[in-house]
Amino acid sequence: MAKTKTGPKVKRKGGGVPAKSKAVDALAEQLAGSTALIVTEYRGLKVTELQELRKRLRTRKVEYHVVKNSLLSRAASKTKRDGLTRLLAGPTAIAFSNGDEVELAKGLMDEVRLLKAMKILGGLLGEQAVSADEISALAKLPGRPYLQAQLVGSLQAPLGQMVGLLDAPFRDLVYVLTARSA
Repeated sequence: MAKTKTGPKVKRKGGGVPAKSKAVDALAEQLAGSTALIVTEYRGLKVTELQELRKRLRTRKVEYHVVKNSLLSRAASKTKRDGLTRLLAGPTAIAFSNGDEVELAKGLMDEVRLLKAMKILGGLLGEQAVSADEISALAKLPGRPYLQAQLVGSLQAPLGQMVGLLDAPFRDLVYVLTARSA
């Protein structure tokens, strides 16, 4: 039986090797530019839930992307963040942040409580790999503005006491003179 042609060859949708190398380069650029990232498993979430999740996280200045594990592991090895490759198993998505690490952890922990199907696998803070338990502990910390206010308050308190001590003799003298003149 002879082969019959059914039509022209159809190209694959993926774009081949050049498209994959561009995707790896883009991921490597995002990995290099982020201060913190968290890897999550999104198995069981609907597409609409993922879209809403991205919108909510975007308000916290967090980018959330579903990526292929092979491409992400290539980008991680390119940027010397090899601690990320051990987290890549199953359907994974990654959350990037260029700002506050605590805000990233809090945002994702809030979403995990809301979306029961989502699960945090781990992440990277700078170059250091962290587990899911460490991320939940990080989410319990107060935010950066609160910690900065606490630091300023602790620095300001001794200075205020010193001003009060230096001002006390003059204030007492004024009280004595006021009492004598009355």
